[in-house]
Amino acid sequence: MIELKTPRGLLVKVPETEAEDPSPKFDVNDIEGFKSYYDNNGYAIIKHLLLAKHCEAIKRLWEEEVKPFNGFMYRLPTAKADRHVKNNKGWIMNPILNLQSVNPKHFLNFRSYATDKILTDRNLSKVFRALLADTPKIVQSMYFEGNSATWEHQDSYYLDSETIGEMSAAWIAIENISAKAGRFFVCPRSNKLKLEDHSLYNNIADNHERYIASVVQKIKTENLAIRAPLMNQGDVLFFNAWTIHGSIDSQDANRSRSSITCHAIPNKRRFLQHQTRSLDLVTDTVNDVSVYRPKDLAKAKNKLIFLIECNFPLAFYWLKKQAILYFVKKKTH
Repeated sequence: MIELKTPRGLLVKVPETEAEDPSPKFDVNDIEGFKSYYDNNGYAIIKHLLLAKHCEAIKRLWEEEVKPFNGFMYRLPTAKADRHVKNNKGWIMNPILNLQSVNPKHFLNFRSYATDKILTDRNLSKVFRALLADTPKIVQSMYFEGNSATWEHQDSYYLDSETIGEMSAAWIAIENISAKAGRFFVCPRSNKLKLEDHSLYNNIADNHERYIASVVQKIKTENLAIRAPLMNQGDVLFFNAWTIHGSIDSQDANRSRSSITCHAIPNKRRFLQHQTRSLDLVTDTVNDVSVYRPKDLAKAKNKLIFLIECNFPLAFYWLKKQAILYFVKKKTH
């Protein structure tokens, strides 16, 4: 067990072996036990849910199609279009946003494999169905390679089902994740806590740090535990929209953190953005799962918007900020 800290300085005891890890691991067929633990703790882990061959295949396509690309792609944490930022190992440090929406002209095989074999994997969908009591609607996805830290937060602040707190997410280990490689962390039972709503006081456009500070304060006030489970290739950690989570800074320059995250809501629900806008989503059906493709770069309209965004970023993101503030103010009033 090693002691590390979250992005805002909270202590985490990170297990290096299964014996040190307090988080139980479930079999995909033990849905009853898994769901019970998830409902009580806000997260649960299924061991070897994704096949190793699929993990290796998506890693290979990442190396072949994504890493050599020199153009713009949508990124986390900003949701803006940007070029790769690589470290001295050549790992991409600014994660890719929405694998299902990347431009098929450049990433045809990566986009297809990620959608068909990862995001709509049969076992992944089986678990989502149990958690959501409905066919899952995939609303967002991300690919991480480098060990960029992610601050303490609840996903519901950014996106959710129209029934707040209903969304579920899956963090998929595409490789064995070393204890020092920037592990994903969760606060057990934080799904029982509803934080302040997204408002003018803490909005993402110009008061985001105030929101993050409130989450950190809640962890301290409630004396919440922080766990960074041991995750090996194919393991999947499911967590609730209200579960406080994030990822730790890397302590090992020689270990990457290849992983995919996806978020799902019940198919019957509308999508809630920044707790201000409920949207009906147009989706594709892949392997009997509904897949939403935000800013799908297979479509001409989105390509045009993307072109404007890349060439006039200051004006574009100023207008985007004003739009966010408009909807927050509308909600407040």
